[in-house]
Amino acid sequence: MRIRFGWMVAMVMAISVLTATPASAQCAMCRRALLSPEGQQLVAAFRSGILFLLAAPFASFAAVAFLAVRMQRRRGNGSSTE
Repeated sequence: MRIRFGWMVAMVMAISVLTATPASAQCAMCRRALLSPEGQQLVAAFRSGILFLLAAPFASFAAVAFLAVRMQRRRGNGSSTE
């Protein structure tokens, strides 16, 4: 029963993702302003800013993962007395 429920949930999620329509989340005036050359510069700067802000969480996760793997390997080497 659980496996069947899991498959049903997965199928509903897959169908909802595959049939989603793109959303236009801005008003007509905002869209017109962003289509101008100055707006294109603003869009490019906004995208660069998003990538810059995403760098810190990814770097901190990578540092924690690196330290966890290093500590796990050191524990494995010290405990084996074969």
